[in-house]
Amino acid sequence: MRREPRVKARRESDDMQIRMIDTHCHLEQKEFRQDLNIVLQRAERMGIVCITSAIAPEEWEICLKTATHYENVFASIGLDPMLWQQTERLISFIEAHQEEIIAIGEVGLDYYRERDHSNRTAQIESLQRIVQLSKELQLPIQIHSRSAGKQALDVLSKTQASFVQMHAFDGKASYAREASRELDFYFSIPTSVVRSPQKQKLVKAVKIDRLLIETDSPVLGPDSEKRNDPTNLPIVINEVSRILRMDSEELREKVLENTIRLYPKISIR
Repeated sequence: MRREPRVKARRESDDMQIRMIDTHCHLEQKEFRQDLNIVLQRAERMGIVCITSAIAPEEWEICLKTATHYENVFASIGLDPMLWQQTERLISFIEAHQEEIIAIGEVGLDYYRERDHSNRTAQIESLQRIVQLSKELQLPIQIHSRSAGKQALDVLSKTQASFVQMHAFDGKASYAREASRELDFYFSIPTSVVRSPQKQKLVKAVKIDRLLIETDSPVLGPDSEKRNDPTNLPIVINEVSRILRMDSEELREKVLENTIRLYPKISIR
């Protein structure tokens, strides 16, 4: 049986109508230190809930505090693959705070920045260990797989990972097509889809029941020169609905349904 993490309950007085969920962003990063409150107020007015992912040890506590302070924010704790030496520290932190988080991640492989083969092997070992933790705690896991899409999917398959979100997948569309159908993995489409032919192909490949949306704020925005934030999420809906030739409202409802399936502790009001 899947164990559901105990996270903050939404206040009964809250009347926010959840319309969209940014399944992956980084609100704890320095780019949001000056105006996070303004950004999240705007997001709340738009019916946007966020899952913020902290990927460095110095960000983990900030992430938890942000999720506690804002009703429309949930926490995910992860580790940049380049920091694989911190794996045991990550595991200890997650075990200590498992009831405060909704997911593990992002974690994974990064072969774009890491060219040393021994360090790539270390990243694989780290990912294997963290996947095991996600299975033990029955928490969804968000996967980073930059220039390592096939390798990451192979590791996840061999470790029998479940409740998987492939974040901003940059691998071949054929890999995503198979993983979304054969492994039931979810794939989140970022706001950069408006300028990325690869992400546009990804949209067409992923099984519609396994399609999610994200901003990856503060990066991967519709304009590469500007800071991204969760209020850009409707841009993804509009572009994906155009690509799939679906009504945008129908797509929004479908993606929201998919997200709640993977993250059931985010309730719909």
